[in-house]
Amino acid sequence: MIIRKIYFWKRIWCDTFHLTPLWPDINLEYPVTYFIGYLKTQIDRRIFLFYRNIMEPFNLYLMDMSHADNTSGVDRYMHTLLKGLEAYAHIKVYWIHLRHDTTILFHYEERTEFYTKITIPLPQQFHEIISQKFWINKYNEQIYRIAHHLFEEKENCILHIHTLNLIDLALYIKTHIACKIITHLHCIPWKDSYNRDKNKFNELFTLQLTKGKSLTRKRNKFLTNNSELQSYTEADIIICVTNCAKEFLQNTMGIRQNKIKVISNGINDFKSKKSDLTKNNNGILKMLYVGVLSESKGLSYILEAMRIVQRKGYAISLTIAGKVHPLQAFDIKEKNRDLLLNVTGRIPFEELSVYYRESDVGVIASLQEQSSYVAIEMAMFGLPVITTAVDGLDEIFTDNVNALKVNTLFSKARGLTVDTVQLAAKIIFLIENKKIREQLSLNVRRLYETELTLDRMMKQTVEVYKNITKEINHV
Repeated sequence: MIIRKIYFWKRIWCDTFHLTPLWPDINLEYPVTYFIGYLKTQIDRRIFLFYRNIMEPFNLYLMDMSHADNTSGVDRYMHTLLKGLEAYAHIKVYWIHLRHDTTILFHYEERTEFYTKITIPLPQQFHEIISQKFWINKYNEQIYRIAHHLFEEKENCILHIHTLNLIDLALYIKTHIACKIITHLHCIPWKDSYNRDKNKFNELFTLQLTKGKSLTRKRNKFLTNNSELQSYTEADIIICVTNCAKEFLQNTMGIRQNKIKVISNGINDFKSKKSDLTKNNNGILKMLYVGVLSESKGLSYILEAMRIVQRKGYAISLTIAGKVHPLQAFDIKEKNRDLLLNVTGRIPFEELSVYYRESDVGVIASLQEQSSYVAIEMAMFGLPVITTAVDGLDEIFTDNVNALKVNTLFSKARGLTVDTVQLAAKIIFLIENKKIREQLSLNVRRLYETELTLDRMMKQTVEVYKNITKEINHV
């Protein structure tokens, strides 16, 4: 009887004031059981939200560098992380952003509802002074002078650095306040030598192949600057985005396992079901490449594979989306006039989303990659993927389940290359098997939903913050 009265007045109250009820219409056949079960669920949910917002508060200082002429994966990560942190009211966020930009002469401070940001210009000759400890220390002193008010009377402080060169600044701040340092390893630095010094890359790649786990004595060969090793050894925790990066830290840099956390990147779900477009079936397989045109991204191998496919009588096209100089775009088209190419240059994400939805296949031919945002975006849009089986790409995807993988080849003469014959064969396989494309699309979308969301990344990251805050309180 009591339950029936509660139900009656609940309906009167909600109907009168147009309110959403705490509980839905009760099943009157088993009113007490239903009401108690539902009320317990609601109480548990509210307790979770309550404790999430009254957790031990702490101060998080995000520190990074950026360049005006380039938007990097770290830039993308920073904005994604800041968006995710909006849901955690107990974390007070400060962003110390060092910017290489000729238009910025003075530092400036911005305040939003969710964080405070200080942008400080980098010296115009930063790459010249980065190897000189004296001048780096002088620069760090000035940064702290500008930003010291953010640290005044603060407890439970975490410095989360996203550029290895910032370890000196973090250590300088640590001499003034009690804090913990997290180094975020977004890439394996030595692997970028593929784009700068191919001989150096081949030497180090050969060492990894032949020496296996006995590389710590040769670790100095792999270091790219004076700050790199210190950013590993002096950090309290290192977050890396792949297991292969963890193996590099353990087996080459000699970092103990319990100091390393692997948290792959994640992004918000931008895929709008309402805006999904029906693919235009005109007999041409539409492929999509997204990214910069550096040599390690492997665009030349995709073009070579396209020629193999065309010689076998198949019709294919490729859209190339990413930052490119107009002269470079013209050069690509002129040298590949036999191929159906669309070079868009850098475009807004809204426009890129259309290509993600309209394309039949996404192609990634990178020779070194960590937790690729392009790969995650393709998965989010349910785009069937053909990818090289390297580094983080090999970890993200499962061959013949949610992607098709292509092998890389290595020789001392040619270095690391993509097997273009196999790449061409994978393209032809998807041309001939539309049902396989459809199944890959479903599976890769499921991969995103289970492993590549922002919510998953944030829960793991905040857990690291929480645990390291406990260590501060026990010091």
